Amino acid sequence: MSFSCRSLTSCGLFICLFGMAGITHAAPFEIKVHDELIANYQESAYELETNLFQAPASQSLKTDVFQMRLEYGYGITEKSEIGANIYLSNYNGVSYVNGGKISYMYIPTHDEVGLWHYGVKNEINYIKDVGGNETTFYEFTPILALQLQDWRFTVNPSIDVTLNKTSSATFSPSAKVAYGITRTVDVGVEYYADNLPNKSLYNFTQQPHTTYLVMDAKYDKSTFNFGVGKGVTANSDNWVIKLITSINFD
Repeated sequence: MSFSCRSLTSCGLFICLFGMAGITHAAPFEIKVHDELIANYQESAYELETNLFQAPASQSLKTDVFQMRLEYGYGITEKSEIGANIYLSNYNGVSYVNGGKISYMYIPTHDEVGLWHYGVKNEINYIKDVGGNETTFYEFTPILALQLQDWRFTVNPSIDVTLNKTSSATFSPSAKVAYGITRTVDVGVEYYADNLPNKSLYNFTQQPHTTYLVMDAKYDKSTFNFGVGKGVTANSDNWVIKLITSINFD
């Protein structure tokens, strides 16, 4: 069993993800580059992710918006897991349930020795955002990784397809480049472009794009990820700081 904590506010232990949102962009409930981590066969895994952002002035909110994602995963085979998530938020002194998702992930290999690594994740999401807009969509996320000695390149070229009355598709890629400076410490860069499902695709300057400088560390059965991010377009998050801690209780 593993536990991943991304927030001082929610766990009382760690500051995890803090960001000031751009003018027209709300931080997503999940900010993560998927790689080889899945629940072990017939074992459970738990993950907790949070973020805090400042909503656009046009929404006339009195407070910043705190969001949380709770995930339960179970290894149904040695190469796959199923998961269930719930999305929560708090703003203006009121707590909300903003939806959730169910997911299936398939990862055929779990090692860092081979050259190529791949997998796929399928999700069905329902989200009610801060503005009250409701969206149901299917997300297809290929997981592609290349290990070149101390370098690791990972890409998630996700595609979202809305399941509302009017169907549309958007492209939401994320990527990570990491370099192993020791056996237990990596440094690298993460990149996210979050195109929430809309009726049409926007040009680059209208899309939220964020890059992070990150460090990953392993200690015993625990892993740590620390990153500092900065939006590169007007509709991106401003500065973002994240700390992800995963602890294995087995």
